[in-house]
Amino acid sequence: MKILECSSQSDRRFSALSAEVAVFGQRQSIERHYQLAKRFGPIIPQTLREAKGRKPTHFAVIGIPFPLAWGPAWYDLLWVKYLDQHPELVAYAHTFDAFHDAFHTARQVVCQAESIRRYVQEGRAAILTRPDTVALLSRLASALSDPLRYRLLTSPFDDR
Repeated sequence: MKILECSSQSDRRFSALSAEVAVFGQRQSIERHYQLAKRFGPIIPQTLREAKGRKPTHFAVIGIPFPLAWGPAWYDLLWVKYLDQHPELVAYAHTFDAFHDAFHTARQVVCQAESIRRYVQEGRAAILTRPDTVALLSRLASALSDPLRYRLLTSPFDDR
């Protein structure tokens, strides 16, 4: 069985700390996008250290809050964007039978190896059509297309 290690311990192109994507004008690592979307009540983390390893109350992207349960969908969407931009990595990952993350622990909600496996083995459509992903994309699209709705959604958390 051929296993792809998806962490900074091996091929860094499959590490959330190294894989970068531009989201709403900000180019950062997947890890940074995910961790800094966490919210702790009214507290908005400014650094990875302030967010990593802590259980958030909810998430917010460009000021648009969404429930804690949608956090894994946000993480998967970041990986979808990255892997869509790197078809050569997807082709390479297809040569593996399994995916592993040396740093993943049971108490973590998301796993880079699982997100990559899902994209490679199930396909991007399987991720994009999951109910939590559809709900998250719908919330973002709705808020961005309607300035009043955007203000109403973002005002309770003053995320700007």
